[in-house]
Amino acid sequence: MQRAIPTLLSATRRVASSNVNVTWSMSTRQSAQLFLKVNNTASLPKTMAMALNASACQQFRGYASKKDAKKGGKGGKGGDDGDEDGRKGKGKSSGGSAPSGEMSFDLLDLEKKMGQCLERLKKDFMTMRAGTANPAILDPVNVKVENKMVPLRDLAQVSIKDAKTLMVNVNDVELTGAIEKAIREAGLNLNPFVDNKAIRVPVQKPTKEFRQSLTKLAAASTEKAKTIIRKLRQDGMKDLKKDLKAGMSEDENYGLEKKAQTLHDKYIKDAEEALKVKTKEIMAN
Repeated sequence: MQRAIPTLLSATRRVASSNVNVTWSMSTRQSAQLFLKVNNTASLPKTMAMALNASACQQFRGYASKKDAKKGGKGGKGGDDGDEDGRKGKGKSSGGSAPSGEMSFDLLDLEKKMGQCLERLKKDFMTMRAGTANPAILDPVNVKVENKMVPLRDLAQVSIKDAKTLMVNVNDVELTGAIEKAIREAGLNLNPFVDNKAIRVPVQKPTKEFRQSLTKLAAASTEKAKTIIRKLRQDGMKDLKKDLKAGMSEDENYGLEKKAQTLHDKYIKDAEEALKVKTKEIMAN
């Protein structure tokens, strides 16, 4: 009750100021002492008594609600339903309950990215041809134009003239010399020459050394692809650990880990098989 005194007096002052000619110049402690001497509000002006009674009821309701909230304890019992619901959902999940929020791991997205990695590897293999004319052979060629390296495919169209010859039709005739030089210095074992307004590129029978270098290049590309696939699996495992902490059940988490590993093994094997096929092709031509 003593705690409520300053609050009650404050409320009384606001009401009394317009109806009672009283000067409140004493401190809170002095006001409290004065209030304790008043045992019956009937002796006060009517407006002051009403304010005191109303403030007391409001203050005591506040104490009662705080007391009820403390009864709930750490378990969150008692209080509003909204508070109880807010305390739920934290901590380790049990009984296979559905996790709250959005999960980090996406199995379909993981498979999509691994598949894209394998497709890029196969496209790289298409540029590694020995002894046969294929426009993809010139995909790695970049041409220096105004101190910038520009892909050949942006400057010309490459077509097949016959089984052993490629034709490069240049968009800007002024770049013909630069394109011829770029093809010659690209390390593709090609000796192009200008034919009218185009560039003729004979595809000669590759030497043993050139076949070996192509094989090494294919192996290096395969290792790069396998490294990316492994990294994708590792990132997926990290996401699964986050999901487990976020509330995913252990059974579901373990099942997704197995599926991620299965995808990893599949695409690693596919990359190795693609390398075997490519190596055989290079050495056969």
